[in-house]
Amino acid sequence: MNKPSPIKKTGYKQLSLIKKLAILLLMVIVLFIGIGTLLQTKLEQTQSILNDLTFNTIPAMTNANQSAIKSSELLSALELLTSSNTPVERRIAEFEVNKKLNETQEQANKASYSQNEFHLLKTIQEEMNNLNRLIDTKLDVAEQITKKRKELAELKYKTDSMYKEHIGQTPLDEMQKTKWNMTFLELMMLVYEVGSTVKLNELRDIQHTIELELSHLDSISEETSPALKAQLLPLNTAIINLLIREQGLLALQENHLKMIGRARGREHFIRNLISDYSNITNQFSLNKNQYLKDKILTLSNGVYTQEAWFVGGFILLAAMICTILALYTHAIKRLRILTRRIHNMTAEPVTSHSSKDEIDELFHAFDQFSDTINTQNQRLKTLSLTDSLTNIANRRAFDQRLAYELSSDRVIQTDLSVVLIDVDFFKQYNDTYGHASGDEALQKIAMMLSHTIQSSTNMIARCGGEEFVAILPNKTAKEANLVAQHIMQAINLANIKHSMSKISDRITISLGVATRIKGEVSDIDTLMKKADIALYYSKNQGRNRATHIDDIEEVQDN
Repeated sequence: MNKPSPIKKTGYKQLSLIKKLAILLLMVIVLFIGIGTLLQTKLEQTQSILNDLTFNTIPAMTNANQSAIKSSELLSALELLTSSNTPVERRIAEFEVNKKLNETQEQANKASYSQNEFHLLKTIQEEMNNLNRLIDTKLDVAEQITKKRKELAELKYKTDSMYKEHIGQTPLDEMQKTKWNMTFLELMMLVYEVGSTVKLNELRDIQHTIELELSHLDSISEETSPALKAQLLPLNTAIINLLIREQGLLALQENHLKMIGRARGREHFIRNLISDYSNITNQFSLNKNQYLKDKILTLSNGVYTQEAWFVGGFILLAAMICTILALYTHAIKRLRILTRRIHNMTAEPVTSHSSKDEIDELFHAFDQFSDTINTQNQRLKTLSLTDSLTNIANRRAFDQRLAYELSSDRVIQTDLSVVLIDVDFFKQYNDTYGHASGDEALQKIAMMLSHTIQSSTNMIARCGGEEFVAILPNKTAKEANLVAQHIMQAINLANIKHSMSKISDRITISLGVATRIKGEVSDIDTLMKKADIALYYSKNQGRNRATHIDDIEEVQDN
């Protein structure tokens, strides 16, 4: 029996080695295919997430922020419409309101809101139309009132002509003419008082007085000569018809006051609707922001799972550690960096750089998004800390600043003074000149206060209504009193007319000053209560003055 050839045996061994190498090579190929597939899948997931954020979530958040800003602008246009006093002003305000509504509608379409938001916008549009019709009717009634006054003046002219023709026919004519003229002048004064009346009960009191005067007018006419009496009685009847009959001046003024009340009520309702819409847009933005965080968290968790799989693969294929490490360094490390940057993107913007590949382009696009969101957030923060009427800080900004100044790490460093400012007899100013003029006066006062307290450390804010407050860091009681005097001088220089003030013919202010001295611990309530006590002391002492709480305590001690 022949023995097997050694060459054939060697060939068999070589074939086994080739199979082993082939199996090993196949395993390496499968590993690389698996790694490549996993990388491609994860990169596609990342690309999908970033595309969704870039083309859906980011624009939706931006449009939601824009919608909130447009709703604030719509409130300003609503104020312009409500305060219009002439048809021309009403048409201008109506154009501005429709413009802001269209812009708000466009932003809503871009943000892809639900039907509830669009239904709310439609309701706001309908209520705006109703308010516009109310204001139009109010202006028509005001025009009719003006016509009635002119007709009353023309009757006075006719009466003077009649008296002129009959003077001398009887000795009583001249005396009766004087009585008639005096009574008619009193009626005219009451008519002008009707025009400034803002309450229905006051209007009815005036109506009773007018009826008495009309009765007096009739009695005077009865005492005249028969020829003159025959001509005066129809004129007296015409005066009565102009004043107290249906569609007379008093009825028109009552209707005008009701129209004003209805317009104000509808304005408040529309304000609430706009506020609801703004809250909805803010909630929509918050939901999108949460969606963004969830996507980033999902991507981070996927990366951690992938890393664990890679560790196991490296242990099984130690012979390919260098190749796998190179692949890991080139692809996985960059993916981890990208994930960390996406996770931190909402915290601070990333400096953009020249794009070299797809990942760099994604970095650049997301940097721009981060800058846009930070800008929008800053604008919303500024709006929330600013008074919409005077464009100075509001009560919320004041509370934040004062809390900071009174914090424990700043208490022992410097003195701190607070000045509480209140406009004297401002209710009478609004009643006399109207709320629109009152708003203008507050704007002028705020401007004068801002110019007077010019410092990067000082702060002036509107606390509400006609009340303002100033924070004066590093100011002693003596320095704060000097600033208070400068404020009073500035308001006097503003020279704002106030005929109904009981102490001056111009707008004046009363001030209360309180100081937390260096090293003293005080809270907001205590310091503001002291300033409030000082303010009321100024008012009780006759207004148009400034009082420091220390001065009150010295007076009480003496």
